[in-house]
Amino acid sequence: MEDNAKKNVYLTLHRKFVHEDIPYTDRKTGEEKTFHSVTLPKGTVIDGVDVSYYQFSPMFVNPSRFKGENFRDMPLLADREVWLKKGLMNPDGTPVVDETGKEVKDIVKVMPAALKEAVDKGRAEFLASLDDKAKDAREAADNQTREARHAEPVAR
Repeated sequence: MEDNAKKNVYLTLHRKFVHEDIPYTDRKTGEEKTFHSVTLPKGTVIDGVDVSYYQFSPMFVNPSRFKGENFRDMPLLADREVWLKKGLMNPDGTPVVDETGKEVKDIVKVMPAALKEAVDKGRAEFLASLDDKAKDAREAADNQTREARHAEPVAR
């Protein structure tokens, strides 16, 4: 048995993608419990499959140790698949239901390391796009003449 193998993969996302402590009532016991829900950000692609906006429920959600208070760390067992789910929609925007009336969900099973890699790659591409937009804005501002920058007074 390898002791040096990593047991957990830590996925870090901004808090706006993580909903914590959602209450529900256990059907069997009637006990009040809570769960967490994570929605993957736009641009998350795993093995060529776009899993943007798919959701999963991690067991634990912690404040990020390295990224600050606006981020959350989720430890995922490295050897256990994460089931990503997303409700299917009809072209008119209504949920697809089966013959029993239950909502149909698309399920993608992925290993935590692949999920972390996809999220990190998507974040890097997003940040690079922001750099490009900022560079374009700076170039546009530099290309304006000094006179064009001053607003003309309004005549009344």
